[in-house]
Amino acid sequence: MAVSDEEKKKAMEDWEKLKAAEKNTLNDYRTQLAMCNICAFCRIRCPVYQQVKWESVTPRGKMQILRNIVKGWIKPTPQVAERIFSCTTCQICNVQCDAEVRPFDILKVARRELTGQELGPLSAEKKMDNRIVEYKNPYKEPQEDRFNWLEVEVPKTSDTLLYLGCVTAYRYGETGKAIVELLKKAGYNFTITPDEGCCGMHPYWDGEIKLTADIARENIEIFKKTGAKNIVTACAGCYSTFKNAYPALVDNFDFKVMHFSELLLDLIKKGKLKLKKTTPMKVTYHDPCHLGRHAEVFDAPREVIKSIPGVELIEMEHIRQDSNCCGGGGGYFTAFPENSVEIAEKRVREAEETGAEALVTTCPLCKTNLDLAIKRLDSKLKLYDLSELVLEHVA
Repeated sequence: MAVSDEEKKKAMEDWEKLKAAEKNTLNDYRTQLAMCNICAFCRIRCPVYQQVKWESVTPRGKMQILRNIVKGWIKPTPQVAERIFSCTTCQICNVQCDAEVRPFDILKVARRELTGQELGPLSAEKKMDNRIVEYKNPYKEPQEDRFNWLEVEVPKTSDTLLYLGCVTAYRYGETGKAIVELLKKAGYNFTITPDEGCCGMHPYWDGEIKLTADIARENIEIFKKTGAKNIVTACAGCYSTFKNAYPALVDNFDFKVMHFSELLLDLIKKGKLKLKKTTPMKVTYHDPCHLGRHAEVFDAPREVIKSIPGVELIEMEHIRQDSNCCGGGGGYFTAFPENSVEIAEKRVREAEETGAEALVTTCPLCKTNLDLAIKRLDSKLKLYDLSELVLEHVA
């Protein structure tokens, strides 16, 4: 997993761009805000608008609100903050925008400024951020219980750190077990640190930049103690936080980051994991927004699925850059749980329309929301994390 000079150069260039973006203010986007032509392409696909039908929560509606703020025509208020934070951070508005306004980039800055003015985050989101500070996880769970499902020993140090993340560690121990078992079967050397804490994704999207940077610095010191140069995570949110947020906020994050689906594909291609054919199965794959549009990892999970003998991948209507959101990201589930699950219900129905027997994803946050939707709809779909599906087919 050595990093080439070309990869290092590109990484440094990307990091400089990210750092510059984190220093931007709304005033720096006056031109882009003026470019919004109110065409409604962003509104058509916005998952929040599709659910609540309020113009003020659409990307174009938010652009008009922010333009008025920049012009000095209106002042930021708690009501404005509620609209700006009514967003799953799915980023499909950037894909849809023909005017190249990139609404999502502006909304991220707006969240940061509203939080700086103590108008954000919303109260439910603020409570979660406070729990992360106090407990190092959003669930108020004891640190010593983080890996109480781990039944095998792993080295205390390694070149590769397996970072499970809060949702997997505390809510999906079966996924954590599957990941560990796959790596063990492949003979892959890795470590898990008992000091692992939250990656800081939630406060980052809440605009709590200083808090996120503090979390990043603390985590980096923990990571360094393991001797790791590489970090592998199976959570799309943790992955995008490490890939995009940390380099923008701190100077000493020099780890190579991989999503577990990428590592899985590499192990399968090298013959480290042998897959067997079992009962034929048709599955469809849900692209997590923070793995797909945020980090452009689309192929690895699909190639892993296609490599499993007897498993047929049937794609949904909206995939890859065009994928529909599960509704659970960006703190939206925290603040608006009912709307969030209803968005997930639409994605489940889309999955059902393929005729697939199972729905596969690569993010525990997506898995949580999709699971709630499947239960509400009494859907016959079986829900898998990719690691669980692969483990069922390992020889």
